[in-house]
Amino acid sequence: MNRIEIVPLGGIGEFGMNCMGIRYGDEMIIVDAGMGFPEETPFGVDISIPNFDFLEEYRYDLTALILTHGHEDHIGALSYLLKKFNIPVYASRFTHALAEKRLEEFNMMGDVLLHSVRPNDVADIGSFQVEFIHASHSLIDCFSLAIKTPLGTIIHTGDYKVDDTPVIGKPYDLKTLKRYGDEGVLALLGDSTNATVPGRTPSEQAVIPAFREIFEEVEGRLFIATFSSSMHRLQIVFDVAHEYGRKVCVLGRSMQKNVEIAEGFGLLKIRPDAMVSLSAARALDDDEICFIVTGSQGESRAALWNMATSTYKGMEVEPGDTVVLSARIIPGNEKNISRLIGHLYKRGANIIEERRRLIHVSGHASQEDIRIMVETARPKYLIPIHGEYRMLFRHKEFVKNHVPGYTDENVVLIENGDVLEIDEFGARVSGKRELNRTFIDEESLGEIEYDVIRERKKLASGGTISLVVTIDKHSHALAGEPQITFNGVAGLDPTNGFGADAREAVRLAISEMKREQIADKAVFRENLRVHLKRFIQKRIGTKPVILTTVVEV
Repeated sequence: MNRIEIVPLGGIGEFGMNCMGIRYGDEMIIVDAGMGFPEETPFGVDISIPNFDFLEEYRYDLTALILTHGHEDHIGALSYLLKKFNIPVYASRFTHALAEKRLEEFNMMGDVLLHSVRPNDVADIGSFQVEFIHASHSLIDCFSLAIKTPLGTIIHTGDYKVDDTPVIGKPYDLKTLKRYGDEGVLALLGDSTNATVPGRTPSEQAVIPAFREIFEEVEGRLFIATFSSSMHRLQIVFDVAHEYGRKVCVLGRSMQKNVEIAEGFGLLKIRPDAMVSLSAARALDDDEICFIVTGSQGESRAALWNMATSTYKGMEVEPGDTVVLSARIIPGNEKNISRLIGHLYKRGANIIEERRRLIHVSGHASQEDIRIMVETARPKYLIPIHGEYRMLFRHKEFVKNHVPGYTDENVVLIENGDVLEIDEFGARVSGKRELNRTFIDEESLGEIEYDVIRERKKLASGGTISLVVTIDKHSHALAGEPQITFNGVAGLDPTNGFGADAREAVRLAISEMKREQIADKAVFRENLRVHLKRFIQKRIGTKPVILTTVVEV
């Protein structure tokens, strides 16, 4: 089989759940295993992951999992994938450390082979040869991937922007990318998140002036909320706090963990005595302390939310405090953030958001970054990935209109579940797999089957009806009045005798049933459910969940 198959399990046409299979012959590598955060909470579940059952048919083909970087939408489903398929994992030092923490939560550390790789390392994985290209992003220690196959080289950009002056680490490694472009690139799988944004994405350095202004102006306590993975931003805060004579206290478990890991690798440089504990911070004057906190998205368990609602270790936001929300709003979090801001205003805090100051820049490539990527790699085929469908489409249109040589023939749009084949005759979608997502219970971290969510959806949209029927076990005749309870069923008018009519419909149905239909309790329950369902639909047009109980006396 002299062809490559590319199958996205998630991350195409949506934010999050990034996961992609790349197959040649009888070997397949997986790139990333991310979790998603649905925009509308699906009936009590806030986390989703790809449904890895799809990979069962490739079980003996799977050779490795490669992680481009450590954001949750790229590594959050790591444990769930590795529970099903024990394959080696390749990741950068920092991503490796984050992966270890995640595996420790599931008691899986001794079961998984983790390879730590550095920029320009090359890994031979069966028929694939993978070089790890240093990429600049909002996180540190990130990679694009050059995946050599017998048919040609595939470049997977991961999340990236072409940052010429990152705060931590080197700029994007365009030199290595150009080398592959000169040799010939078969396909480029490119980040589309900011494909609708003109120009270049600003460097991480761009926020420094605004932070200096804030530290200059603010006299009270200063709280800076950002993503716990935004190491460039954290380095800036540590540096500017030192300039203005403030100590830094880091609050929030994930933030503390990431700072500890990054400092341990020498990626985050913190001066001696610059960071203080919460108890030490309480002893300082208001103008001597800066808190870096989790909770920029209004998460109910994060440090900022708890301080805004007086539930954090006896500490709370007070009048005169300034809160800086140094992060973009992830789609779906608007209501949570709005509630958070409301609580902060109630407590008398001053709030500085991204719209008022340049306190946040994106970690993703805008249109001119995309142009640089495509012109440097010069792929035969461009496949936009990572983003909503409108972003994938705009990625395609921008490249077609601004980079010579690209048309509908060689810019290919795909969706989750598509099987994209590339061979000597071209690139085409040859098939489509139905991929349901898997939902995760946040408390137990256990998987919830799609059927359970579907039942919850029915309950939420149609309500429930409980029917209890008592039958004489000898004569199989109805013994007493059917009992019907309605919960959350739309369209009911308790004053029009609907309940009595429903009971009469059940009695009539029983009277028309044969003795053997009643004797078999399973058949009897289902017949009752169907008859009551038809009555409800005819009268009020809704489809509630009907729970039927048969009692024998």
